[in-house]
Amino acid sequence: MFDGHQSRKQFKQLFLGSVLFLGLVILFTFGVFAEETNNPPLTLSEAVNIALENGNEMKKAQFDLQQNELNYKKTKADLLLAPSILSELSNETALLVAQRNYEITRSNQIQVVEEAYYNILKLQRSVVLAQENISRSQKQLENVKAKYSLGMVAQIDVISAEYELSKAQSDLLNAESNLQVAKMNLNQLLGKDLNAPVELASELVFNPSKIDLEKSIEYALEHRLEIKKAEDEVILKTKEVQVNTNDYTPVINQQLSQVGLQISLVNLENIKNNIQIELKQIFEAFNTAERAVPLQEKSLIRANEYLKIAEARYDAGVITSIELIDARNEAYQTENAYLQAVFDYNVAKSKFYNSLGMSLEERVKVFSDEGSGTVREKQDTEEEGETPTN
Repeated sequence: MFDGHQSRKQFKQLFLGSVLFLGLVILFTFGVFAEETNNPPLTLSEAVNIALENGNEMKKAQFDLQQNELNYKKTKADLLLAPSILSELSNETALLVAQRNYEITRSNQIQVVEEAYYNILKLQRSVVLAQENISRSQKQLENVKAKYSLGMVAQIDVISAEYELSKAQSDLLNAESNLQVAKMNLNQLLGKDLNAPVELASELVFNPSKIDLEKSIEYALEHRLEIKKAEDEVILKTKEVQVNTNDYTPVINQQLSQVGLQISLVNLENIKNNIQIELKQIFEAFNTAERAVPLQEKSLIRANEYLKIAEARYDAGVITSIELIDARNEAYQTENAYLQAVFDYNVAKSKFYNSLGMSLEERVKVFSDEGSGTVREKQDTEEEGETPTN
């Protein structure tokens, strides 16, 4: 009697404990799910800011900068025991170079994140197009099989329709795989778990832009960090010449200082020229990408019209199912070509702004995540003199 009562008591405790544990598991799972589902879609600006704050590439750049700052402090302390004006100048320049490199990494990272963001938008649309293509291929196969059963088409038509369906299914698998990799890449840039869910707030659209190349070049020559680094080197070499210009410094050392200054001046001039050439090339690539979008759009309209005609002619028995399949493939490929053109344009625009040497704050003024969330120019920036765009 006692043993039975004790057993029921233990069973009751075990049962209550299990219920409590299960409840905690459900609450935890629901909490995680709610947290994930409550996270709003990620805008482009938010993605950029997260990457600059938490991305591994920026963490590495930050540690490199900290290392250089510590080396600067160490060298500065050592110079207290053995003072040297040139060594002090060199130490300060080394720190300045490290700071410039860090800023360059930040600037480049903005463009990298933008491209990764646009790539996901493109691949998401590619998945939708592939799904629609499968739906069309399935309907085509059903139609051909029905006609084949009535002796209206040959077996080759059925084989062709089956092949197109298999190809469409393969295209979908490829698109989904590429999308998964693209999301992992963005998570890597953001410093998140590679398999963390990714939901973006934008769609990939085409917003034409007008850019003044001359003003853009002026802006780049004033803001590109590579130029500032070269100017820092000229300042250092100029100070070296000033320090070595005295009766106590050997003539050969004075001459070496003069040559070093001339080299730094030539290097500065080369960098300025290379940046102008680079900007011109990127500008032309941007214009080419911009012109390609409306051309691809017209090609898409034409392909869709051809498809409508082909479908009507197929229903009338004028053309074969294979010819109809060819028309559908052409429309599908043209849809993807148009999508690629829009992607190329947005990436080209991102690269152009990056080539100007804009800071993060200035870039935020240029692109906005409002509306469709794509890169847009502010119409009043040229009047304000903030950026070389209009």
